[in-house]
Amino acid sequence: MRKKVSLNYNWYFTPNFHEKYLNKNFEYQTWEQVDIPHTMKLLPLNYFNEQEYQFTGFYTKELNLTKEDLNYQLFLKFHGVMNRTTVYINNQEVFINEGGYIPFTIEINDFVLEGQNIIKVKVEGQEIQDIPPFGNLVDYLGFSGIYREVFLEKLPKIHFDIVHLFADDVNVINQQKMLLNLKLKINDPANSYNIKLKLFDDTNYTFEHTFEEEFIEKGILSIELDEIIRWDITNPKLYNIQISLLKDNQTLDIVTERFGFRSLMFTENGFLLNNKLVKLMGLNRHQSYPYIGYAAPKSLQELDAEILKDLGCNIVRTSHYMQSDHFLNRCDELGILVFEEIPGWNYIGNDHFQKLSLINLETMINHHFNHPSIALWGVRINESKDLDEFYELTNELAKSLDPSRQTGGVRNFKKSHLLEDVYTYNDFSHVGDNDGLENPRKVSGQICPYLVTEYNGHVFPTKKFDSEVRRIEHSLRHLNVIEYSHYYNTTSGAIGWCMADYNTHFQFGSNDRICYHGVLDIHRLEKYAAYAYKSQRDPKEETVLFVASNLIPGDYDLLTLPEIVVYTNCDYIKVYRDNNYIGTFSGDIENYEYLPHPPIIVNDVIGETLENLENYKPKDAKRIKKVLLSFKKNGYNLPLKDKLTAFNLLSRKVINMNDAMELFMKYLGNQEKTPTNWRFEGYIQEELVKTIDKGQMMESSILVEPQKQKLLHDLTYDMIRIAIKAVDQYNNILDYSNESFTIETSSSLTLIGPKNQALIAGSTGIYVRSNYPDKEAYVKLIFNNYEPKTINLTIEKGILD
Repeated sequence: MRKKVSLNYNWYFTPNFHEKYLNKNFEYQTWEQVDIPHTMKLLPLNYFNEQEYQFTGFYTKELNLTKEDLNYQLFLKFHGVMNRTTVYINNQEVFINEGGYIPFTIEINDFVLEGQNIIKVKVEGQEIQDIPPFGNLVDYLGFSGIYREVFLEKLPKIHFDIVHLFADDVNVINQQKMLLNLKLKINDPANSYNIKLKLFDDTNYTFEHTFEEEFIEKGILSIELDEIIRWDITNPKLYNIQISLLKDNQTLDIVTERFGFRSLMFTENGFLLNNKLVKLMGLNRHQSYPYIGYAAPKSLQELDAEILKDLGCNIVRTSHYMQSDHFLNRCDELGILVFEEIPGWNYIGNDHFQKLSLINLETMINHHFNHPSIALWGVRINESKDLDEFYELTNELAKSLDPSRQTGGVRNFKKSHLLEDVYTYNDFSHVGDNDGLENPRKVSGQICPYLVTEYNGHVFPTKKFDSEVRRIEHSLRHLNVIEYSHYYNTTSGAIGWCMADYNTHFQFGSNDRICYHGVLDIHRLEKYAAYAYKSQRDPKEETVLFVASNLIPGDYDLLTLPEIVVYTNCDYIKVYRDNNYIGTFSGDIENYEYLPHPPIIVNDVIGETLENLENYKPKDAKRIKKVLLSFKKNGYNLPLKDKLTAFNLLSRKVINMNDAMELFMKYLGNQEKTPTNWRFEGYIQEELVKTIDKGQMMESSILVEPQKQKLLHDLTYDMIRIAIKAVDQYNNILDYSNESFTIETSSSLTLIGPKNQALIAGSTGIYVRSNYPDKEAYVKLIFNNYEPKTINLTIEKGILD
């Protein structure tokens, strides 16, 4: 049967190319030894020149084959190499691939021998004209290198070339019954074969069927299945489907695919998943990471999917290219829908560019067909002009390859020619004080399925270290668009720009080569805007309570705190100040009528304290509070009614000006002799479910949060992110901490990035990769102002073949 062998360890690399490297007797063993995934240039976090990684590099690997190996059909599979790749086997050129985002496979039987063989790979990492996405300006970087895994695939002489699975409804009323369709292609179409199907629920065998007829003539085999549990965003049920190729009762080939049964449809009335309306809320994702660019192995790819799920997203757009199998596998497991699209950014290019785009589309669909998470194929270059002749071809190709899914094509202008099934539109109309989205009907000019695919982003870029005022505004702008996505109930939903900050060309982002458009920073650590999404989660999954402020008056003009924005999925909150009850507050349904969980706006931080603590009569306390809150908002330009109230209080000698100013500074300016402590209690159905404490920093410490404690040195090395945070006595991030530290590791780990680092706005991420199995691996952090921290890790050995 078929086998897959890892070729990810022990490559030799040099950051240049000469023709002499192709000589049979050239000595390459003195070159740097590297593992795959590999970036041709490790980069700083920021302030680098994108030309630094745009050069030609050369890789070499020894491949030993046995006589038994040569009885298989042998294929080299590269899952991703940026940008133009020339592959040589035993110094003979065998394949050229143009483009960095699709996998490519090379049959090598005619070029290999028993014993030692030499694989050589020339990687041209430049942005080559008319190889998608390059040709004009591009708002992301194409980091060079063999950045995804490489495998040797051993296939039997007669084997499946394509195994595509999709499901159809049999009866929309009976959700446990579905029609499973198998679209198969073998490498020997001249003969007839039988097909055996086995269905496994987890590891338990549940169903078996043999198709006796000659399937080649039918093209698609179908079978009705009962008692199916559907894949859904809340219950992403997965099955293993084993498909065997039989001839004369002999099994020739076996393919096992993981699969989820579901139906989905974008309609003019919204998005249907398993025949139920679902409002889509998500973010765009770039696959780059600090220092390593695209060369992020499995664990980091999975981390991004896990973060998106934690944020409450039910869809992600793979902007603007095909992405990692590991990322999509995790989306399958977690229940995150995916809009995957071909590489490009605005520029359509010449005939060669368009030909490569068709190849990209065909490869993307064939390679990722069986992922239940994929809901929509992107068949148009992002934000490109209408070019009907070309986009008719992309749509026709997508439909011929996959009749089960719809197509979309992202544009940024109104009334574009709709050749796809879904009008997918980047709506950057919201600027903070207007409607969150444009009317879908006015944008598309017709009644059709509609999905917003970008918003915010460059309109209001926000750094993690920006002022609190800006960070709050950033979060509210995201929330405003989500609100309008629900308001327009016929739109399928909206996908924000974007998940995390990313490195980009000098024409975009900030001067430091970072585009600060994310709701997370470049290390995937939260900005305030992350909680605009997370607060929309079902409280049965997780209780969310986040106060979008440190409640420090010195962060604000005139030492005056603004209204407090609280992101939560609780029913209501109670607020206490120095253990004194201030009030109970519920969601702002007046301004956020359509959100599942509107934010709570705390606009009164005085409450009943004037009556309870300052001994004013109830009516007078109410009037004094009203004047104080009005003065906070308007200064000395009080509305006439409030001026009259103030005059009444002063004339009756209920209060004098000195007392009034003292009360203002005490309750609204926080000018007290002792630190003010705040407590926010979240309640669901009258039950206290979560508490957040806030106050001036009196104690500080360091939190260290590794992505996981156990690394797996497997088909390739493992790599994890370790988050480092400076926090106060309540575990709130110290936003202005830039504490520096030095990193040491055991020899079984390699640090990615500089040894000496510092926190950025109170937090940062560091990255370590495995070198070999080790039960006592460690990372030690040595700080300037805190005790050292040691993280103990385990590196386990996996199955290398």
